[in-house]
Amino acid sequence: MNGVLNVLKPPAMTSSDVVSRIRRMLSERRVGHTGTLDPGAAGVLPVCVGRATKIADYIMSADKEYIAEIRFGTETDTQDSYGTVTAKADMDISLRQLEEILPQFTGRILQKPPMYSAIKHEGRKLYELARKGVEVKKPAREVTVRKIKILDEKTNRFLLRICCSKGTYIRSLCADIGHALGTCAYTSFLMRTKTGAYGIEQSYTLDELEAMCNAQEIKQALIPMEQALGDMPKIVCGDYLYDILTTGTPVDLRKAGTLKVDENIAYAVYCKGTLIGIGKRTGDTLKIVTMLKLREG
Repeated sequence: MNGVLNVLKPPAMTSSDVVSRIRRMLSERRVGHTGTLDPGAAGVLPVCVGRATKIADYIMSADKEYIAEIRFGTETDTQDSYGTVTAKADMDISLRQLEEILPQFTGRILQKPPMYSAIKHEGRKLYELARKGVEVKKPAREVTVRKIKILDEKTNRFLLRICCSKGTYIRSLCADIGHALGTCAYTSFLMRTKTGAYGIEQSYTLDELEAMCNAQEIKQALIPMEQALGDMPKIVCGDYLYDILTTGTPVDLRKAGTLKVDENIAYAVYCKGTLIGIGKRTGDTLKIVTMLKLREG
C-alpha cells in the first residue's frame, strides 16, 4: 500500500500519535507525517504510507494555511492556551491598530522558534528541554508570511487566516504581534486548513479512516503518489530509457534529445507511463534522486 492520507488531526493528540494509530490500523511499518502540527491544534496532516514516505519532504516543503485566534492581554510560556500564564497587560487592541501593524509581519520575516517546539538541540527536542526548565536560545530564521487576513473580531480577540511558508510558527507570530503593539498575546485557537494541495474539506478523521479500513475501503482515501506529486513539474522520458532510469543511472540529456530541464528544480520523472521517481539535473545529466519505482526481478 503506497500513497498519502489526508488526515484531520484532532486537538490533544500529537502528530506522532496519529502516525502510530495509522501504523497499527494498516499494519504498515512505513508511515510518516509531513510536518509536526501542535498537539493542541487541529487540522490537515498529510500522512505518507509505504513508498510514499520517500516524498514526505516534498509535501512538507509546501506552503501552509491556518486559521488562528490571537488573544491580546495575556502571555503564556507555550504561547498558546495550554501553557502557564507568564504575563498580563491591561490594554485593549483595536481593529485599526491590528490592521496597521500586520504589514510588518508579512513577506520575509525573521522568527525565533518557540521553546515548546519539536526543533532539536543537540539531539533533544526543545519542548523536552523546556519541560525540564532548560532554556535554549535558537537563532532567528527567515520564513515567509504571504498573507494575513482578519476574519472576525471581538474584544481583544481576532480570528486570522494566515498563509505562510513551511517552518512558520503561528504561536510565535501571534506573540510577536502582541509585543509590536506594546502588549502581550497568545494563540488561543489554531487549525491548519491546508498543506499545499491538501485541504481540510477533503480530509478524513481517524475514526473515518478506521471504519474504511475495517470495511476494506481504505484505498478510497489513499491518494496515489502520482496525484500527490501533481503540482511538481513533470518529465516524460522515452521508453528506451526505462532500464537506465530504474537502475538509478544518470541519463545524458543531450542523447535524450532535451536540454529543457532546469537545475535545482525537482521533477517527477515518468517513463512507460510509470512514475519512476523524482529527478534533478546536474550538468547535462538527469539523475533520479528519489527512486519510487520498485526494480523488477
